Amino acid sequence: MARSNTLQYMILGLLTRQPMTGYDIKQTFDKEKAEFWTAPFSQIYPELNRMLKDGLISLLKTDTTNSRKKTYQLTKDGRNLFEQWLTTPLSPETTMLDNDNFILRLHFLGHEHPTILRQLLTLRVRTLNLEIAQLELELTEVVNHPEQLGRELIIKKELANKKSDIQLWKKELKIQSK
Repeated sequence: MARSNTLQYMILGLLTRQPMTGYDIKQTFDKEKAEFWTAPFSQIYPELNRMLKDGLISLLKTDTTNSRKKTYQLTKDGRNLFEQWLTTPLSPETTMLDNDNFILRLHFLGHEHPTILRQLLTLRVRTLNLEIAQLELELTEVVNHPEQLGRELIIKKELANKKSDIQLWKKELKIQSK
């Protein structure tokens, strides 16, 4: 799967909830996504401008005298693009899903999309298994080199995290399959 514009989809997803200012988007982004990734204002505002130009969002007319404060809302095209991206089944030939796209899709999927959720979790488990195999190979390369103890510990930590994630997603897959 090609890496998509995760910031664009994050903004579109947030705007499905309600119109927001750039500041509101940044605050919500930080509150809901800070543990996964961040986006500074220097990325958010150019993306908002691009999305305005592309007709994915529009400015909400306000009565306020503060002309610098802009409130953004989804257009029909923006909502359609977001829904299409969110609900497009992952193709069988897709073998990996990067963490940003996984977390972002997972964040916005609701109970109304159980098939998409199962596909997403299955693909993420497959991806994690491939990443674990690569890490285990790297570990065998460094384990007999005492000068690379730090790298060995980092690999072990990453392996533990990925194995833990697999357990979580497999458990959730069982729940979703009922």
